[in-house]
Amino acid sequence: MIGQFAFLALLLFWPSDPAGWGFLDFLFELVGVILVFGGLALVYLALRSLFTFSLPKFSGTPKDKFLQSLKVVWPKPVDSAKLVTSGVFKRTRHPIYSGLLLLGYGVAIGSGPIPHLFFAIALHEILRNKAVLEEKFLTEKFPEYPEYVSRTGRFFPKVED
Repeated sequence: MIGQFAFLALLLFWPSDPAGWGFLDFLFELVGVILVFGGLALVYLALRSLFTFSLPKFSGTPKDKFLQSLKVVWPKPVDSAKLVTSGVFKRTRHPIYSGLLLLGYGVAIGSGPIPHLFFAIALHEILRNKAVLEEKFLTEKFPEYPEYVSRTGRFFPKVED
């Protein structure tokens, strides 16, 4: 959890490499911007689906709401959670992580190769490990989860044979 936010912060706030990609800078910056906006859109759509179909509405004082919202980022689902398999969850099991990966690689590509690309790869590995742990919890909580796994990709849609 902490690593996820640490590498996101490093990606966003570490200074860009002045050498960049050389004469291809504009192209890489354009691709980076497209990936960043695509990632942000995917995170937004996934969070909207989760809050609409699965997570309870937060209540209480602002402090209580903040503490309740922190449970959303933990890999273990809350007791009242429901399995969401529609919307952006129809094709991928972890669209929030997918969006964060697109954002991370977009920043890395747009900012220059060193050290941002290493940060993005580290973020990818952290999110992969977190997804594996989360899938273990989801399999225990939802009997229909293994069937959902068989027809969806972890971070990106499955390609049919």
